[in-house]
Amino acid sequence: MSINNKLVAFAQNELVLSHNDTERDKIKASLTQLEKVLGNKLGGEIKEFIRFGSFTRNTILPRKYDPNSDVDLMVVFNTNFNRYNPGTYRKWLLDVVSAAYPDSISKKDFPVVKLQLNHIMFDIVPAYCEEYWGKSFYIPSSSDRWQGTTPNDINETLTTKNVNYGNNVIRNTIRLCKHWNAFAGYPLGSYLMEKDILNLIFWGDEDTYERFLKTLNSIAGNRPGVRQALDYINQYKGNSWTAPNEQKQFEWLQRLLPELK
Repeated sequence: MSINNKLVAFAQNELVLSHNDTERDKIKASLTQLEKVLGNKLGGEIKEFIRFGSFTRNTILPRKYDPNSDVDLMVVFNTNFNRYNPGTYRKWLLDVVSAAYPDSISKKDFPVVKLQLNHIMFDIVPAYCEEYWGKSFYIPSSSDRWQGTTPNDINETLTTKNVNYGNNVIRNTIRLCKHWNAFAGYPLGSYLMEKDILNLIFWGDEDTYERFLKTLNSIAGNRPGVRQALDYINQYKGNSWTAPNEQKQFEWLQRLLPELK
């Protein structure tokens, strides 16, 4: 099997949280139940729920390959009469999930509430919305104040570029980069990394292998370990005087993606 085919198989069979419709439906059912629990307990305090993040883009990785992997749920609170500080809303959320899921792990992990359920980690994010010239959403900042956000702002861009590029190359590349990032100790923020990848100029006729190498070079090529691996991989691709050595390429690729077999 070629290196590209191994990377494609790894990205599409291993680096996927919801491998099939059954697993995907199970996660969605857990999300729906969580929304129901919160809605029943907090009632009119909640305006709407918004599912966002890598799960909605299908770029979320199993926790085996990304220990920080989680499913994001935004709880938009009704602030027509009162708007409290983020800590108040987090306490409301924590109290509800702790009572509803006593056998699961739930904790207030600033600035969100985390719930581990059936080996899936949920990040529950309090928010509020202002509607003047369209909707403006606000979530907690690192200083426990409100900051603006645009949920799911890159979803459409990813879908369009992935389809136009073909062969699921863009989504494969994002998953591979997220696995590298987790293994490297998260030098890059996951969301910002995805956004930076989508802002790159993509040329056609590149397979997943070439696209991953070029993308990693763009976003992290100045890191010593990455630079060394990429240089050796390019060296072992061969040239007019030396034949390519796929085994050596693969060995250096495994230093970037340690779970690749």
